[in-house]
Amino acid sequence: MPSQPINPSQRKPKGRWPRGASGNPAGRPVGSRNKSTVILEALLHGQGEALINKAIDLALKGDSLALRLCLDRILPAPKERRIDLPLPQITDARQASRALADVVVAIGEGRITPGEGAVVADVIEARERLITAERSEQIQKALEQDIKKVAAELEGDPGLLRDIGVPEQSSTASGPPATPPHHTEDVQ
Repeated sequence: MPSQPINPSQRKPKGRWPRGASGNPAGRPVGSRNKSTVILEALLHGQGEALINKAIDLALKGDSLALRLCLDRILPAPKERRIDLPLPQITDARQASRALADVVVAIGEGRITPGEGAVVADVIEARERLITAERSEQIQKALEQDIKKVAAELEGDPGLLRDIGVPEQSSTASGPPATPPHHTEDVQ
């Protein structure tokens, strides 16, 4: 949407802009940085190692804030925990169903949380979709090969075509292939 220049008289009392309008219609330039961040980085440039050493010294002397800062960096709180939940190898929909049943039981027994169960269930369902897609692809390829075999057999024996009601085509015909006769019945 093209941005149109805003007339300063469009400002509301107390200097606020109406909804959908601003003094800078193009917005903040991409990649621009906050001025205070740039100033702090300039002040700290080259001092990072000294600051880290100072924080470590303070932590070793018993400063609880410095100790927390150091420990948070050394050993951050885990965002997720490892789940010990044996599941069957999933190679078909039946095994995926069994695995989902195991997840439900584990949630019910309190071995995993409902949120963890939802994540595991999503993984199981994704695996099942992948297996289904792979199987569909195999079936499609097998059908295509069968069609090619049947077509080759039909070309080799024109009598087969005649047996199923397809009229023979002359090899010199250049038009579209003949279609089988349609049976029409009078409907009253």
